[in-house]
Amino acid sequence: MKRLLSSGIIVMAIISIVMVSCSRKEKGRFYSDQYHFSIVFPRTWEIQQKEMGTVVIGLSPEEGLKDDFRENITITTEDAGDDVTLEKYFDISQENMKNYSKDYRLLYKSYTWLAKKQAIVAGFTYTMSGLKLKALQYYIIHNKRAYVITCTGLPHTFGRYEGRFLTIVRSFRLEK
Repeated sequence: MKRLLSSGIIVMAIISIVMVSCSRKEKGRFYSDQYHFSIVFPRTWEIQQKEMGTVVIGLSPEEGLKDDFRENITITTEDAGDDVTLEKYFDISQENMKNYSKDYRLLYKSYTWLAKKQAIVAGFTYTMSGLKLKALQYYIIHNKRAYVITCTGLPHTFGRYEGRFLTIVRSFRLEK
């Protein structure tokens, strides 16, 4: 009986160790437990949570005193409802951009895959608070929740950041 009991304790200990090691989070990866996603921002970037309606913002390092804009990536999410398709959500979001910004111009829109889900990617320019901006935006719907990843920079600096933006976006994972 004692032998059976000690074998059971050993088995339980092993199961506990395996479960704990499986639930470990990767170092350097931002996790949103509330919205079930993760992403990796460069170590030198500043991370802010729940600012300006976002879940998270990754801000590039300042490049000196004359740096008037910090390139960034934001992730927003909301309940998309039962009947909203990816295409419909994209159209509504783009209409909102037109209404809340100036000089909005869609440069391109295409379909891609991100986090093993079909996504829409779009590039556009717009003016917000007097500042001309360029953006790359990804849309995904998963479990009736819309996720929007927006990469924003100044038109003349966007090209320098585009590779970094793509690396960060490709690290996005749905965790549930």
